[in-house]
Amino acid sequence: MMAMSLFLMTGCGNELPEDELVNNGQAFEMQKISDDLQASNFPFQDEKKFVTLTELKDGVKELLGDKYWPEVDLTKEELEQRTGITEDMYVDFLAERQVLDSHIDTMIIIHAKEAHVGDVEQALEQYRTSVIEENRGHPQNLCKAEASRMETIEDYVCFVQLGADTTIVADKGEDEIIAYCQEENERALYVLEKEILE
Repeated sequence: MMAMSLFLMTGCGNELPEDELVNNGQAFEMQKISDDLQASNFPFQDEKKFVTLTELKDGVKELLGDKYWPEVDLTKEELEQRTGITEDMYVDFLAERQVLDSHIDTMIIIHAKEAHVGDVEQALEQYRTSVIEENRGHPQNLCKAEASRMETIEDYVCFVQLGADTTIVADKGEDEIIAYCQEENERALYVLEKEILE
C-alpha cells in the first residue's frame, strides 16, 4: 500500500490540474495574439512621413535666404516646353525660375512616376545641356549652368541651378564662380535629401 501511494504521488508530481492547464493555454494564446498585433503595427510606426513639394522648396529657401532667387512658378505647359517633361511622367512637380529670362536661377523638383524616373532624368539632363549652350555668350550665366546639379532621391528628381549674386567672386575667374554656385547647389540638395529621406 505504501509503495502504491509513493508511486501515485511521484507520478502526479509533474502534472497540473486540468483547469490550470486550460488557463495557461488561454494565457499563451492571448500573449500570441498580443504579439501579432504589435508586430502588425511595425510598418505603420516605420512609415516615412509625407512631405509636400512646397515644404521641400520652403526648406531650401529657409537655408539659402536671400541667395534663393527663383520666384516665378512654371505651369505644366511651360515645364513641358522647356524640359520635355510631360504630365504623364510625374505625380506632381514644382518648378521655379527668375522673372527675367536673362537670369537663370532655377529649381525643379519632379515627383516622378516610378516607371518614368529614367525619362525625367534624361529630360532634365538634356535641358541642362540646352541651357549651357544657350548661355555660351554670357559668362556668368554659363558658369551657373555648368555648376547646375541634378540628383535623384528615391522617386524625386531634383534639378538645381542656383548661385544668386555671383559678382562677389566674378573678379576671381570662371572656376571660382562655378565653385561658388556648386556650393549653393550642394546646400540646396542637402536640404532636399534630408527632407525626402527622413
